[in-house]
Amino acid sequence: MNSISHIPKAEIHVHLEATITPSLCRKFAKRNKVILSDDFFGSEYAYQWEDFYDFLKKYDIVTSVIHTPEDYYELTYAYLKECASHNVLYLEAMVSSTHAKAKGMTYQSFLDSIQEASLNAERDFGIVSRYLMNGIRHLGPESVQGTAEEVLKNPHPAIVGFGLAGDELHFPPHLFSKTFDMLKEENFPITVHAGEWDGPENIRKAINLLHPTRLGHGVRSIEDLDLVKEIIEKDIVLETCPTSNIATKIYENYENHPVKKLHELGAKVTVNSDDPPFFNATIQGEYEAMSKIGFADDVLISMTRNAIEYSFLDNQKKKEVLTKLN
Repeated sequence: MNSISHIPKAEIHVHLEATITPSLCRKFAKRNKVILSDDFFGSEYAYQWEDFYDFLKKYDIVTSVIHTPEDYYELTYAYLKECASHNVLYLEAMVSSTHAKAKGMTYQSFLDSIQEASLNAERDFGIVSRYLMNGIRHLGPESVQGTAEEVLKNPHPAIVGFGLAGDELHFPPHLFSKTFDMLKEENFPITVHAGEWDGPENIRKAINLLHPTRLGHGVRSIEDLDLVKEIIEKDIVLETCPTSNIATKIYENYENHPVKKLHELGAKVTVNSDDPPFFNATIQGEYEAMSKIGFADDVLISMTRNAIEYSFLDNQKKKEVLTKLN
């Protein structure tokens, strides 16, 4: 049996809405009377799309089948069950209240369903999970500000941090500095997508203007070794998603992906599946790919440790999960 199956894993960069499998998508579409074209479905497991902007378009259409708190419950429980089967100890997934509210759900109702699924999965499979609320860049600064204010005014046990996702190229960090200054003032944990599509200049701006302790992707920092040094000195963790970056043609293959070089330089890295069925990815597959490009088992376990130690989980629960890892 492949030893990777027995390596304890953790994932801290995955979009919950984007974990919806084609079979679950079809089920929700039928249930919620949404008509989808068959050309969305590339295979039993994956969706198909042409380029990043087509991906964003297809992402919105596919996830539009999620209409109710019950859908969120089923989606969450299904993904946690799958992760637990791959020996994932901890999951930190991004969610979008913007999506939920557009479908008529209340902020509380969709989060309560996610929380219920999370607690039931922990009871049934032992997997611990928490969630990050995402502001969506391409909906504009006012939308992101409103999302952040709602999170701060309505504390929820499922939500442990705030993220910034979406179109990185056309919505640079300075547009969101007000929001992230507010979050920092409230000591609310922050992760920001940076260095997936845009280069070192805007990664540096994201670090300086948005105050993250983690960077979603961050891999294009490799293009500026002084920036890599800064990331190391500031103890910022990289949420790398190698299969995602190859699927979107940022890098040609795993051998050309900078995750190994970043690790060798001393950056703290984690590996994650990002939007699994859109990229034909799994968290198990990420660890397998890292093993194939030369990461030893002890290094893979160190990635798991990085993910748990730099997660936004409360300290007591974090100690419990780390005890399982140890």
